[in-house]
Amino acid sequence: MGMYTGDDFNFPELIAGDGERHSDALLGVFDPIAAAAAAALTALADGDDTGFEKILAPTVPLSRHIFKAPTRFYKTGVVFLAYLNGHQDHFTMVGGHESARSSLHLAEILRLANAAQLFDDPDSVAARARPVFAARGVEV
Repeated sequence: MGMYTGDDFNFPELIAGDGERHSDALLGVFDPIAAAAAAALTALADGDDTGFEKILAPTVPLSRHIFKAPTRFYKTGVVFLAYLNGHQDHFTMVGGHESARSSLHLAEILRLANAAQLFDDPDSVAARARPVFAARGVEV
């Protein structure tokens, strides 16, 4: 029996299930953690529960931070990570929503994503992050 969930705070347990039930999760956090999620789901499909947990565990604090209240601004974190990873060439959002989160909030996203090993090219990430923080008056 599967169910759809949008729980971006407790997703590893819901996806893995209890041996009888699992979730066919539809999560906003899957975009910024796509590579880790794919690797974790592959591990789960291979019966490697420990590998699944090891891969997803460091993404949970990131997800909780991205979706921190006011939750409606979660897209700022999603777009910031897409920009940092080179999936888009700017960090500009409709309506100026790139400014919906503080510099400290964005810095924590950067730190947590790095801890979750979500960056393939840390030097490129640093080069993309510098102008974002410089525009906010922060030297990196």
